[in-house]
Amino acid sequence: MKFSRPWRDGLLAPGLEGRCEKIHPPVKVLVRNLALLAVTAALAQPENRSTARSIDRPAPETNPFSVGERLLYHIEWNPPWYLFFLPAMEAGEAELRLAGETAYEGSKAWKIVFEARSSGALVKLAGVKIEDHFEFITDPHTLCTYAVSKKVREGKRKRDIDIVYYRASNRLHIRELDVAVSPAKVKRDEFIKEIPGCVRDLFSALYNARRNEEFNLGSRHRTLVGDNEKVKEIEVRVEKSEIVETPAGKYETRRLDTVALLGGLFKDGGQFKIWVTSDPRRLPVQFEAKVNLGKVSGKLKAFEP
Repeated sequence: MKFSRPWRDGLLAPGLEGRCEKIHPPVKVLVRNLALLAVTAALAQPENRSTARSIDRPAPETNPFSVGERLLYHIEWNPPWYLFFLPAMEAGEAELRLAGETAYEGSKAWKIVFEARSSGALVKLAGVKIEDHFEFITDPHTLCTYAVSKKVREGKRKRDIDIVYYRASNRLHIRELDVAVSPAKVKRDEFIKEIPGCVRDLFSALYNARRNEEFNLGSRHRTLVGDNEKVKEIEVRVEKSEIVETPAGKYETRRLDTVALLGGLFKDGGQFKIWVTSDPRRLPVQFEAKVNLGKVSGKLKAFEP
């Protein structure tokens, strides 16, 4: 099993010098990768293994969410101190939906959809348009992922990525196509071995945490997060209670600090925080990350249960 950084090398540029392509990485961080990372802070199996819930344990009779739930986030970038002449800028929005019930190889499944769209001043400055669409098929009982389909559309970069998990044999198959050229070019087509029997993508893990965890103050949680063929161990620390205001309203929350136990969360490290409501819904309503190109934040702007 590979343990490594979930973000690509070169994702975060060391500065803004040069052509506007140097600004592309923070746009991607804001609109897609940070939105993906936002939910890792809500993934959790308790550090005390004696009280951990088994992945095969039946799901609770009631969920704090329902099929059809939609979460929409406004994403903003705050430049680093040495770019003091630049104001905070809108970067785009990200949407997460528990889209519906489906079937996978004869079994019931849920379809989770994540979309990221760039907008605002930062996009005009960078000159790149992002319209990503990801779909995740997951077991509704264990929330272990069956399959993933990603359509990455980031400026000139256009990729279709399909991943299938073979739980019984601890393998996955990944196929990546470059569809920016015609005919499409195969970039990867391989099986990866030594994958855990139950792998949760970021969003399946989020729903699993909202269903099973309480996030008591002072508690710590660890989880293995899968992204493509990579698996990363994350520790989540429940730090304090706070009131936060978002475009969707004011919420009583628990602030969670996320620490990657093997390497930084980003290429050059970085700090990450997320705020989830302290009510039974455990909604992730705000997140914030410090990176080598400033700070990014996301706030819930719309919610449909």
